[in-house]
Amino acid sequence: MSWKNFVSAGLMCVLASPVFAAPTLSVVKGGTQATSYLNANGDWVWNIQISNSNPVPTGSSPLAAELGFSTSTALKSATNLSTGAGVDFDTVNPGKKIFTWELPGTGTNNNPEGIQTNCAAGCTVNGSLNQVFSALGSIDYATVGPHNYIQIITKGPTAGAGGVLASTITTSGAYSGKGRIAEALTATTSANFDTYNNVFTRTALPGDANLNGSVSDDDLNLVLSNFGGSGKRWYEGNFNNQTDSLTDDSDLNIVLSNFGATGAVGNGAGLSSGGAVPEPASIALISLALLGGMGLVGRKR
Repeated sequence: MSWKNFVSAGLMCVLASPVFAAPTLSVVKGGTQATSYLNANGDWVWNIQISNSNPVPTGSSPLAAELGFSTSTALKSATNLSTGAGVDFDTVNPGKKIFTWELPGTGTNNNPEGIQTNCAAGCTVNGSLNQVFSALGSIDYATVGPHNYIQIITKGPTAGAGGVLASTITTSGAYSGKGRIAEALTATTSANFDTYNNVFTRTALPGDANLNGSVSDDDLNLVLSNFGGSGKRWYEGNFNNQTDSLTDDSDLNIVLSNFGATGAVGNGAGLSSGGAVPEPASIALISLALLGGMGLVGRKR
């Protein structure tokens, strides 16, 4: 069994107590439109990233994570961000249930594993029941990060009657409501960090087509250049796209009535810190976890 698989198998079961600084979780932009906040469909794109301890333990170290995410607006998809180019959580791991709906995996004890959502085909309504379960292990990282973990896409902003301008992602987990990130500290020791619980928010200004935090000539020009067109999205000046697919007079009125307004689109680049670093767990504890616990081995699918 490789060290990576050994860590994937034993990391989640290790007991520890705080001592050093911990890995961090961040949520950043990952789209192609509107200052990289939206995709071509006009939906919010959230890239979840994890940074390991600094300096990297023993010069190179793998990570494993059990994290849940709840979205306030309709969940469109959740996918692995692995690239195969050194930014790679490529191993499907088992983990504890975070919510209640997770499906059992194929490993010991039928624990849920990999990436799962409670609406696999995409949620159709907004609400707190839009949820993502994730349990993945990584390659050995020689750099601190950030390392790409998963990508979550949620319904984009809409203005006007029935519109929803704000969207949030809440991080949670199975450890007193908090998520876990585990890290190999040496060839024989590892540690769990069970402190990941944060809310990341994005809020669009009505009329801010390019989502740069202000309603200005640039946004007015986007409305005018797409005026009369159908199949248009927020970044093309169709702000009330929940009621029509046109950039028209109603959208022009939105940008003019909010002209000059300013405001941040959110804290999507904020960090969720793991707090203190637990003491390295002994090889004996890991061995006990493997023998008496779940006997779980991460494997590439």
